[in-house]
Amino acid sequence: MKLKILIITVLLLNSLFCFGQQIPVKLIDSIAIPKNKYKKFIGIDAYENLFFTHYEVISKINKGKEWVYTNYELGVPSSISILNPLQILVFYKDTNTVIFLDRFLNETRRIDLNNLSPIKLAWWVDNTKSQQIWLYDSQTNQLNYFDYQTNTNLSETIPFLEKPVQLASNFNTAYVLFKNKINQYNIYGTLSHSINIESHNTLKANQSKIIIEKNHQFQVFDKNLNAIGSFKI
Repeated sequence: MKLKILIITVLLLNSLFCFGQQIPVKLIDSIAIPKNKYKKFIGIDAYENLFFTHYEVISKINKGKEWVYTNYELGVPSSISILNPLQILVFYKDTNTVIFLDRFLNETRRIDLNNLSPIKLAWWVDNTKSQQIWLYDSQTNQLNYFDYQTNTNLSETIPFLEKPVQLASNFNTAYVLFKNKINQYNIYGTLSHSINIESHNTLKANQSKIIIEKNHQFQVFDKNLNAIGSFKI
């Protein structure tokens, strides 16, 4: 038996969508992979490489070739950012460690957040420019724009009033998902936009779109959190 992963495209109409307008979707391709080889599908990067995990193992697949990174010492990755295909960020929450991988999944840098002074207890980490990352510090309940070369916060938000559910970014902008809202922050730690939403499970961001999902129902926003529409798979 084989597990099929469906790759879809969202077909946006020329007219503007009001909130709740259904966006038509169309199946454009699919691939078959061996059953039980991969546990989680991470996504597709800008070069159409597919990323998967199977517990501690990270796999990158393209045209029959596969690259693998494994780190049993750090455990199962909590999140993987493939926003920059040349500098893949892997965050291990249980060991409070950030790993950077090159395009061949070779480890190029390791940041043990436990060894910083002051220590940072990260819940969420995401990629940004070449030597900065977005980092939510659970001790201060703040989002940091952090330079790991100098171990300094270039900026930070005011403390949140509640714990975030998830963090996503498109380099210069961070999106923080809370239980019933999404906040948008710039690299200066300033709140740019905020919208109220119903409770959702996951948040995804790219250069132009923001997508939240719950129970196979997806809501789509532009990068400034203006509603575009929704679709269901």
